[in-house]
Amino acid sequence: MKTNLHSRSFHNGRAARPLSRRERHSAAVRQRLFDAAMRLFAERGFTETTVEDITNAADVGKGTFFNYFPSKEELLTAFGDLRIGKIRAGLEEVERGKEPIVEILRRLFIRLGEDPGRSPELARSMLLTMLSKDAVRLKFCTRFAQGHVIMTKIFKIAQERGEVRSDVDAADLARSYKESYLGSLLAWSLTPSTRLAPSFQRAFEHFWSAAAAKHSRIEKKGSER
Repeated sequence: MKTNLHSRSFHNGRAARPLSRRERHSAAVRQRLFDAAMRLFAERGFTETTVEDITNAADVGKGTFFNYFPSKEELLTAFGDLRIGKIRAGLEEVERGKEPIVEILRRLFIRLGEDPGRSPELARSMLLTMLSKDAVRLKFCTRFAQGHVIMTKIFKIAQERGEVRSDVDAADLARSYKESYLGSLLAWSLTPSTRLAPSFQRAFEHFWSAAAAKHSRIEKKGSER
C-alpha cells in the first residue's frame, strides 16, 4: 500500500487550507522521492542505496533531492513521522468515541506495519539502520517517545471508559503494545515465509487478551462458546 506523506494536513486540530499548485507539485516530487527510496531500500538495503540511485528512480535531478531531504537519513525521519501521524489519527478516532477502542487499536496495529511490511528486506534494512547508525537511532528514539506519549493518552481514555484494565499503568500498556508490534515485525522479517497480516493479528490478540478489562475478557469467552 502506498503511503501518502501528505494524506493528512492539519494545524491545531483543524484541516489546513488547500495546497496551491506549486505546493502540490512540491509535495508530489517529495512523495516520488520517498516512494523510490523505500522501494530501493527494500531491494538493496539502506547502506547500498545512494542518493543518485534514488533520484534516478524518481526521475529527478540529483540536486533536487536536497531541496526536500537534507540527507539520505532524513528519509527515515520522514518514515518515523508517518508512524506518529498514524498514531495521532488513532487518538483522534478514540476521542470521537464512535467505535470500541479494541477495533481502533487493532486497526492501528495493522496500519503501523503497512510501510515496513512492504517486504522483509525493507523491514530488516530499517531495523539494521536504526541499530547501526547513532544519528538515525537517536531520531527514532525521539519518535518512539512521541508515539509513546500519544499511545498512553489512548490507553488512559480506554481505562476511563472501562475497556482496558485499570490495574496496570496506561504507560505500561502503551509500552507493551509497542513491544508486541515491534516483536511481531522483527519475527516476520527474519522468517518471511510466514505472512505478516496473520502474524500481526495473532500478536494483537495476545496483547489484547492481557490488556482488556476483565468484563471484556469474560464477554469474549462467552461469545466463543
